Amino acid sequence: MAISDAVVANLTTLYLAVIAVVKVYALAAGRSFTGICVLLISTAVVALILICTLTWDVSRKATYALAKIDHEHESCRGGICWHGVAVRSPASQVRFRLPRQHPNGAL
Repeated sequence: MAISDAVVANLTTLYLAVIAVVKVYALAAGRSFTGICVLLISTAVVALILICTLTWDVSRKATYALAKIDHEHESCRGGICWHGVAVRSPASQVRFRLPRQHPNGAL
C-alpha cells in the first residue's frame, strides 16, 4: 500500500491529531487561538502532508519505472522481442504452430 493511501485512510485521525497538537502548542505558549485559526492551521497542515505523500509516491513510482528500463533482459528471437520477460519464463516458452494442412481438403 502506498504512503498516500495510508494517509487518506486515516485522514480524520490525522486531522484530529493536528488539531490536538495546535491546542497543546497554544496551551504551552500561553496563547489562545480562535476556532477559525485552528481550523485553517489544521487544514493547511493536513493538505501539506497529503501533497507531500502524493509527491513521494509518484516520484518513487517514476523512479522505479525508469530504473526498470533495462535492455539487457530483452530477448528477441525470430523477430519477436520479449521485453522484460526472463528467458526461462513460461511466457517465453510459448510456441505457436500452424495446423497441419491435409491434401485435397480431406479431413
